[in-house]
Amino acid sequence: MPNYQLTALVLGLALLSVPACTQTPTAIPAALRSEVAGAFEKVSPDSIHAVMNVLASDALEGRQPGTRGFDRASEYVQGKMKAMGLKPGVAGNSYVQPLLFKKGLVAPATSSFAFMDGAKAQSLVYGQDFLLYPYFYSPTSSVTAPLVFAGYGIYAPELKYDDYGATDVKGKIVVLFGQAPAIFPSNERAYFSSTATKYAEAVKRGAVGVLLISPTGTAAGWEAAVKRIGQGIYRWAEPNGNIQPDFPELRVIGGLNPSLNEMLFAGSGHGWQAVLDKRKAGEPQSFPLNRTASLRVTTAYTDVPTSNLVGVIPGSDPKWKDQYVVYTAHLDHFGIGTPVKGDSIYNGAHDNASGVALLLEIARTFRGLPKAPKRSVIITIVTGEEYGLLGSDYFIHHPTVPKKDIVANMSLDMPFFFHPVLDIVPYGALHSSLSRQVEAAAGYMGLGIGPDPFPEQVVFIRSDHYSFIRQGIPSLFIKSGFRTVAADTVNRSRTDVDWRRTTYHTPQDDMSQAFDFSAGATHVKLNFLIGLLVCEDPGRPVWNEGDFFGGRFGHP
Repeated sequence: MPNYQLTALVLGLALLSVPACTQTPTAIPAALRSEVAGAFEKVSPDSIHAVMNVLASDALEGRQPGTRGFDRASEYVQGKMKAMGLKPGVAGNSYVQPLLFKKGLVAPATSSFAFMDGAKAQSLVYGQDFLLYPYFYSPTSSVTAPLVFAGYGIYAPELKYDDYGATDVKGKIVVLFGQAPAIFPSNERAYFSSTATKYAEAVKRGAVGVLLISPTGTAAGWEAAVKRIGQGIYRWAEPNGNIQPDFPELRVIGGLNPSLNEMLFAGSGHGWQAVLDKRKAGEPQSFPLNRTASLRVTTAYTDVPTSNLVGVIPGSDPKWKDQYVVYTAHLDHFGIGTPVKGDSIYNGAHDNASGVALLLEIARTFRGLPKAPKRSVIITIVTGEEYGLLGSDYFIHHPTVPKKDIVANMSLDMPFFFHPVLDIVPYGALHSSLSRQVEAAAGYMGLGIGPDPFPEQVVFIRSDHYSFIRQGIPSLFIKSGFRTVAADTVNRSRTDVDWRRTTYHTPQDDMSQAFDFSAGATHVKLNFLIGLLVCEDPGRPVWNEGDFFGGRFGHP
């Protein structure tokens, strides 16, 4: 699960997700009950454990895209797909969907930022005072333009909110807060917190650059941002070499150290504290900062060949077999990096050897049914999730079946199985009719359903299901809740938060952790059953009437 690029690192984006499901659940047909019971009996915790042991081993060196460790992991998974009889999903003869990443790395020595106040330039220090984002459309990009503050950079007429108002930003560098007003409803707050949404609005208004600022940033947060950007940023490339859709009109995108915020606003006629007060109140604001900046970014590029894997379980119904439920799990992690506690291999056991192991067990469970489901099932093992959902985004832009025939997606990513699963958090469920299958499966298994307990973690947009949502496909991403058995005296909400703070994205995410593989099997059963119910339902999933994401993205 990615730490979501410059904005999440510098600005700590916070999104809200979905409340608990409330729709009337789909009944599990009596004819399926014996098949489901038989399938559940064959789900193997030991199989999950075995696959994780391989994928999270030191021998695979953290599975970073473009490395031998990733290639070995991919070969291992291909072998599993072949052994269980999945049909090759790429052109009917291969499991491999090759793709190319472009890695962009900023060259600090030839990148610069200076305030041009009159005839005197005030130069800043890269890494200490500012950061710049790689520019993927030419090795050097520069802009000198006035700075204009535009609040959160949001134009939301449906919410009667407009940061820009009458302020002209054409030909200017827009200074923006991350996140979105806390007064927004949760779904809208999620969407408008996205940097892509902010950049698109800035481009529409003619801006030539964006400077991101954080009102609450810390020294530790800034150091983390410096480290992350220093490792490079990735984009996928088309077969003809074109970079994935982005914002080339924004010649420079950067971030400013929070310690310089007051200085940035000096001379604007608007005190920094007054700006913060308006932000806290959720009031739109924009005005010129009465100063000009000159920015230059130099980017070095590296080609990183990598791949997705695609396997298919053909459906059994002649009318429905050309419709597809797509399951997704990402294979990649961070490879070999900065040592922590004497260990430099970022094994990614939970993130996301676990998801791949669960998905392979789901595929094996489907293959073990007496009769294949009516709709077809696609198993996708994707690359580059940690670098911005790149592999899943590439897949849905270059689907191996017609996009219009993909009816739903389910993502398996770091579901948390350190304790028995008694309740679940089904991200995405209330946006569409998939909530019916979620409630039916959870009810059958005796699992509770709850809302997102940590909306500030940005979970809803941080895994591969969101690539499908952005293309209009109803999707799910299910995590464990925190209910425990009576004998368990551990506060699981606290331990899960502690895990994210101490272990997430570190070399300590390895197989020495106390995984509960029976709980992992619960996730297999739940996700399998939901997908099976979708495959057997006469109607394809639809967005709920009036749903925010359904309205924005619709269905292809």
